[in-house]
Amino acid sequence: MPNDTFTIAAKVFSTPNLSRVTIVIPTLGRPEFVERQIAYWSNSQAKIIILDGSKEKITRDSFPLNITYVHQTNGFLQRLRTATGMVNTEFVALLADDEFFLKSGIEDAVQFLDANVQTIGCVGRCLYFFVDQGRFLVSHAYRDWKPFPSQRDDLGMRLDADLPPNKTHMAMYGIYRCEAWQKMFSRAYAVQFSCGYVYERLLNLQRTILGKTEIIESLVWMRSKENPPVVHSDIPRTLGRDFVSWATLPEFVDETLEYQKVALKILVEGGLDKVQATEALHRFFSGGVERQSAKEKNSRKKLLPKIGRAVINYSPRQIRLFCKRHIPTRYLRFTGWEGHEISVALRSLKQLGTKFDETEIEWIVQAALKSDNVVTNIVS
Repeated sequence: MPNDTFTIAAKVFSTPNLSRVTIVIPTLGRPEFVERQIAYWSNSQAKIIILDGSKEKITRDSFPLNITYVHQTNGFLQRLRTATGMVNTEFVALLADDEFFLKSGIEDAVQFLDANVQTIGCVGRCLYFFVDQGRFLVSHAYRDWKPFPSQRDDLGMRLDADLPPNKTHMAMYGIYRCEAWQKMFSRAYAVQFSCGYVYERLLNLQRTILGKTEIIESLVWMRSKENPPVVHSDIPRTLGRDFVSWATLPEFVDETLEYQKVALKILVEGGLDKVQATEALHRFFSGGVERQSAKEKNSRKKLLPKIGRAVINYSPRQIRLFCKRHIPTRYLRFTGWEGHEISVALRSLKQLGTKFDETEIEWIVQAALKSDNVVTNIVS
């Protein structure tokens, strides 16, 4: 049976025509958040592919016509590879199961790509969100993202802008032309590694090889802090599997060599000669380790926030929910949970010149508040 928790709210606002767009949503063990996605997207024309790796499949009488549900337990990498063969729209994007793309933001992205035919994809502005004691709170995310150089677009300039010690905006959650997205994800997830942090690096590299992406001044992505990061054998992120440890420990040397082979192939197929590709690979791998090591060194200077985030992210769900619901935000600032009321954030977005649809955001606010109650009841 469908979960009707969000059904009424889902019809509050009209939506743009997104029939040219597919949203791919992997999920694992969070059926309540899948239902929230179904409610959000069911009144749109976007094509939604839900890739469920949970042990138990979601049981409901039916799915909306625009939503394809795939229950496939053979691993996260294989599910993403499956998705690359299912997409047949002009544009496609990946989305986490507990997060949102604003439909108005996706529409702005499509309009931008229509007007900029040489651009392979784009990202928009982002807000983090979570619920604290019945309050929907947000904070700005990724305002430090850097664009590619605007003066001209060529491969050498893109690589220099994106390879360490430099860095451009994230590639993973952008909206792309279908062919580019398929190539990015099929290549980045072709080989399984013992570290979950390597795939985004390969995605960034393949994106940079394929072409230029842009940052649009529209609110596109609402990134959730409601749940800890998914940790699974396919995408290990703990027990020494952080990127620096994985890249430097002798036990993973065979994998790191394979990782560099994959990266080198991307570079050579992109049109670099042997010398150029070797130099770029050094910046990509060794430079990436150096940049991440420096980042972690700076992070260790802020030990309290790091401990707080670890406690929140990896404590049992009941403990996390108790803290979020019963401990005032001012006492949780060290955890990274501190946020602003949505009205404050929207005023800030207006001052920054960022476009957004207030009715969509209101739906997300109400849906997140309802989710907080639903999840709390499930684990109580």
